[in-house]
Amino acid sequence: MENKAEPVNTAAEDSPQAIRAKIESILFCIPQGVSVDTLAKKINFPHETIKNSLIELQKDFEGRSGLKIVFEDNLWKFKVPDENIQIVKDVAEPEMDKSILETLAYIGWRGGSRQCDVVRVRSNKAYNHIKFLTEKGFIESSRSGLSKWLQPTKKFYEYFNMQQGQKLPVEEKQASAGVPADISDAMNTLFS
Repeated sequence: MENKAEPVNTAAEDSPQAIRAKIESILFCIPQGVSVDTLAKKINFPHETIKNSLIELQKDFEGRSGLKIVFEDNLWKFKVPDENIQIVKDVAEPEMDKSILETLAYIGWRGGSRQCDVVRVRSNKAYNHIKFLTEKGFIESSRSGLSKWLQPTKKFYEYFNMQQGQKLPVEEKQASAGVPADISDAMNTLFS
């Protein structure tokens, strides 16, 4: 068994600016938010130091008009101020293509589905979508008879601000052209 040595912080890495820079970098990389405990483990500093650094960072960002650092649901994260949300929505690049989102919406709307049913509804391109979504951690698969059972993960529910196991409500609306009504409704619910 291999021993992993704990990282040793040098004097330069101990400076308040260096600690805040590390925290800011981690917050940037984890948009859903991160706990003080996780930050303390990653940066190898006491909880109190991390918490004080987060509060200082939060104060620094209050003076800016761009991003804010907020504490929500026991997690620290960057947040776009309300007055800038529409601008960001207009220019933000989606993390995945619309067709992949439609496949994810179908699986989310069903609360889980057999892979063969997803492929039947979404076409054989769904195999690539499923592979991508599994790699990104939005769904997980397990063996279910001759097919695989696909279900949303905790990351899926956190990403879309839903409760674990919550099913997507479907409103009675006309579907988008070329997209089955249930998938279109699920996507509208996710992104409204």
